[in-house]
Amino acid sequence: MRLATKPKGWTAVDCGDGPMWCAVSVKTSVRAGARPHVNAALALPNPGPDGETAALKEILRRIDSRVPVLVTLARSQYRLRVMPEPPVPDREMQASLLWSVAAESDDPHEDLNLAWMRIPAQDAMPARPRQVYTMTASKVWLAAQMALWKQAGVKPKVVDIRETALRNVAARLEQGDDGAMLVAPEDAGVGMVFTHRGSLYFDRYVEQPIAEWRSAAPEARARLHERIVAQVLRSIDVVQRNFPFMPVRRVVVAPAPEPVGLIEALAARVPLPVEPLDLGRVFDLGGAAELAQTPALQSRCLVALGATLRAYH
Repeated sequence: MRLATKPKGWTAVDCGDGPMWCAVSVKTSVRAGARPHVNAALALPNPGPDGETAALKEILRRIDSRVPVLVTLARSQYRLRVMPEPPVPDREMQASLLWSVAAESDDPHEDLNLAWMRIPAQDAMPARPRQVYTMTASKVWLAAQMALWKQAGVKPKVVDIRETALRNVAARLEQGDDGAMLVAPEDAGVGMVFTHRGSLYFDRYVEQPIAEWRSAAPEARARLHERIVAQVLRSIDVVQRNFPFMPVRRVVVAPAPEPVGLIEALAARVPLPVEPLDLGRVFDLGGAAELAQTPALQSRCLVALGATLRAYH
């Protein structure tokens, strides 16, 4: 869904699968180079299916609902995949991709909601086969969610996904013509995105509950670190081999919900500079003091914050 005019801000609600739901209100800027201003940020315990309406009402009570609202989905609620781009005009792309997706699944194409975006490698690599990202979700499930949100007073203008929200953050970290890599730990795992000139080229997600890190003995925790490090190194290698025009020269790591030593492990083993994400360089946090001071809240609000950057993308 798109707005007829460019909004001056967003309230984003992240209804993830983790232990917390997050919401932020962000004012976008009309001045070139200015950072978007975060007016409010909050996290509430995930209410579970029986408490969603009450939780959403509480969020709206504490967050600015006068600006357009968007909702980001949990990873379990959609499927993101890379597919060959069908050789059809854009006006026929949606239907063609729906038929292709339906052929790979048990769901009839009329039961799926689909969105797509190109992986724009053609300018740099004209001979490379064209590919697109597709996102699919059940129409029945999405209609039920829209009804629940409406009951709570939430009328989302946009429904977004986690990978594009992280893409928006990574795009703000790009330097020159390099590719940007963002590693984003969350309660259930670690997401990675690679961008170039604002577009998403590659993503990876590793399921790794934060609770396992918390309870692990030192040797077991080291093995968990090695698992993530290996996935980071493999992902960098895949990007460098498949998209050599967007060199990855550094790794930016977002805060984790809890201190688990991930950035230290990456810095020790990845042969590139590894930097912590300074959220204050992407957003003006002056209106959200707790967010500025609390890495755990930054971690849990990162997807919602990234989703509000659609005005800059």
